This record gives sequence, structure tokens and C-alpha cells, in this order.
Amino acid sequence: MDQRYFSLAPTNLPNKRLQRYDGKGFSVSIDDFTPQDRATVTTIYQNIKAVYDLWLYMKEAPNYAILEESVQWLMSDAFVTIGKDLGTEADYNSQDIKKVIHDVRGGALMSMVSYATRIATLNLYHKVDVMRSFVFLARDQAKMMRNAIYDIDVPTRTADERLRIHSIYDYIKKWGDFEYHHNQRIIKVNVQCLFEGNVTTCCLEASALDRVLYNLMNNALRFADGEMITLTIFPVGDILRWVIENTVRPEAVEWLQTTVGEDMSSLFRGGITDGGNGIGLSNCAEIVGASFGISAVEAITSGYITAKLIDRTFYACFHWNIVRPDDH
Repeated sequence: MDQRYFSLAPTNLPNKRLQRYDGKGFSVSIDDFTPQDRATVTTIYQNIKAVYDLWLYMKEAPNYAILEESVQWLMSDAFVTIGKDLGTEADYNSQDIKKVIHDVRGGALMSMVSYATRIATLNLYHKVDVMRSFVFLARDQAKMMRNAIYDIDVPTRTADERLRIHSIYDYIKKWGDFEYHHNQRIIKVNVQCLFEGNVTTCCLEASALDRVLYNLMNNALRFADGEMITLTIFPVGDILRWVIENTVRPEAVEWLQTTVGEDMSSLFRGGITDGGNGIGLSNCAEIVGASFGISAVEAITSGYITAKLIDRTFYACFHWNIVRPDDH
């Protein structure tokens, strides 16, 4: 492993939790939304979940053309409108609601729209690898929405809480050779992993990890200057280090150096953003902190989640506990 990945953060980070983190703690009720936003969130969830449910029903011999209606919906003016309007008509005082809205609008949705556009434009319903990626994006988005809104689908959320081990292979398979198509650009994800083992003990924990990973990936996709994002995963003691790296444009380098300064980790404190709202990165710090039994502030200051700019390459780095035998 290249030494630069070790130098991003301390290698002796302790876990202060007595029991493994279960993925809870960063959710709101569907009743906390305005009636309009409640209807929007429910519509998004039901349409997204239907993709994975339908695939499960036919996964032994899938006919991906059946998913055309879902693909077309993600490209429709109706979807674009409700996605843009979500959270804009109400003046929510709750920061928790604002964070959930951010993750609902972000998460895997951006990539789902990218895949839907590509599938419809090039008629790729016969391309198994592309369609499976589309289906698994839907699975992840639905899980993250259940994590963020605890009563949007109570029976399935309860199922998410049951013991179900997820291996690192799930993440390698999901992100390896992932392609994001937008504005005539193709950005690919390269995964390098030096770990074999398990990373989460239930679907709810997996969705919490996904909320961190998708936020950082979306950030990288938004600001990447080149055609490649690299996800590096390797063990540091009993924890896993996840590093997302991408080259950034010269003007982004200047903005980071001028606005953020030398300590790039301050991005995770929230409120510092280039055209966004900074909520997504602060969400990451809170979830990572909770997974180790510490506050978001301690997670940032101690290096559980951090960022560095080296020349024109931006590194976002966070940690998650490896699943040990006594965790299940």
C-alpha cells in the first residue's frame, strides 16, 4: 500500500463503543415533513423500491425490459420537478429534516438518473452489467431512505435491523468499474481493496455506511477534473480505512486553498461549500462519529474522518469498524 494512504490519518484510532453501531440515530419521521414533501418522499421511495422488488421477483431469469417504465420515470419532467421542489416550499427549522432531505435528493438518485438516461438513450436493456448496476442503485437508495425516515416503510425497516452480514465484496462489486455519465463526460470508479472480510452486521448499518460513502462519492463526481475516481479500502488495525480520491480543477484548488485553508477536514464541520450547502459532509462526520461512539467534532479533530489536498488531488478519508466474531 502506498505510504500516502497511511499518512492521511492516524493509524491507532480506538473504538469507544461498547456495542457495535447498528445504523440508527440519524432519522426523522415521515410525519415531520409538510404534506407536499411527505407525498413527494413517498412517491420517490415507492418508485425506487419497486425497481429492486421487481428484480427480486425475476432475478433467476430477469427480463430487464420490464424495468423500462421505471427508467422512463427517472427521466421524466415529473420526477425532475418533484426532486427539485423537495424541501424548497417549507421553511424547516429542524436541521435533522434538512439533512434527511439532502440525503434523499442525493444518495444514489443522481447516479440512477445517469444510468437511466444512458439505458434509454442507447437502449441498453439487454446489457446485464448496466441493468444490474441500475437495480443495485435502487436497492441502496431505498435502504438509505428507510435509514433516514424510520417509518416510511416499517416492515422493511424492521427487516433491515435483523442480523445480516455484509462482506467487503458487496462494495467491490458495487463500485468496481462503476461509470457515471453526465454532460458528455464519463467518470469511472476504480477500486483497490486490500481487505477480505465483513464490514457490517445488518442492512441498517450498511445503509448508514452507504450514506457516508455516497455523499463522498457524489462530492467527488461533482468536482472531479479527470475521468477516474479511485476508492481505496484497507485495514488499519481493527478498522477499515476508506479513501476516495480525485483530481480537481485548478479553480477548485484555488477555492479550497483560499476558502478552506490548510485544514481540509474543516469541510466536514458544515457550512463551507462551493455551490452546495455543506450538509452532506457534516452528515458524514456525524455518522462516522456515531459508529465509533464519539461526537462529530471528535471524529474530525482526531482523524476518524478527514480530507487532504495534495497538489491537485483531493483525498476524502473515513473509517469504519471491521466486523469481529463477537459482533454477531
